[in-house]
Amino acid sequence: MGVLGQSIKRREDPRLITGEAKYIADIELPGMLHAAVLRSPFAHAKIKSVNVAQAKQAPGVVGVFTGADFAEIPALPCAWQAGGVKNNVNTPRILEIDEVHHTGAGVAVVVAHDRYAAEDALALIQVDYEPLPAVVDAEKATQPGAPQLHENAPNNIVFDWSCGDQAGTDQALQASEVVVKQRLINQRLIPTPMEARGAIGQYSAATDDYTLWLTSQAPHVHRLVMAAFVLGIPEHKIRCIAPQVGGGFGA
Repeated sequence: MGVLGQSIKRREDPRLITGEAKYIADIELPGMLHAAVLRSPFAHAKIKSVNVAQAKQAPGVVGVFTGADFAEIPALPCAWQAGGVKNNVNTPRILEIDEVHHTGAGVAVVVAHDRYAAEDALALIQVDYEPLPAVVDAEKATQPGAPQLHENAPNNIVFDWSCGDQAGTDQALQASEVVVKQRLINQRLIPTPMEARGAIGQYSAATDDYTLWLTSQAPHVHRLVMAAFVLGIPEHKIRCIAPQVGGGFGA
């Protein structure tokens, strides 16, 4: 009760003002390697081939991987699905294998001794794409004849979901003296956080445990998702740590 009506000092200010706050980019682990992801320049395309031979020979490179190397790992889970209706959800894989469905989809990853070597090696990867018609308008995408992104989602509709009392709503509108109808189009939003996404993973062979540092405001959710739906390991075997985060709730 003593804090009500009182001015409370922010606990995080001193470390932020003095530059002592630790972000993902500030964390350095012994023997840490760096990864860079090659992303698709196309919104929709088939992946005909991925040639990583030259990238593997680049200075400082430890390994180069494509979607085929992670084929046994299931697609990333959907954070929320509508209840009571059919969900035609399609989530991305760690790296796409046969087809990309949005610009920026991961196609290959380079692991190197430093970030610069990893980024340089990306330019040596050769990907043969077959561009396909893209969907760029959400409303037009649901019309017959629109480009189809996923076979199991006809007309690009993931689900058709509603909640509440439909009959009661209709009755209330019919009994209303005035009914206002309006079409609203939400503007495009481009949040720009000060810190980009990042993550650092560490595996301990001695204890068979994983530690994950990541830019997240929900480390407990990430631990559950990574353990149960991605890695398939007991939840107590993975620890997720969220250091200072350079942006939240969209920015």
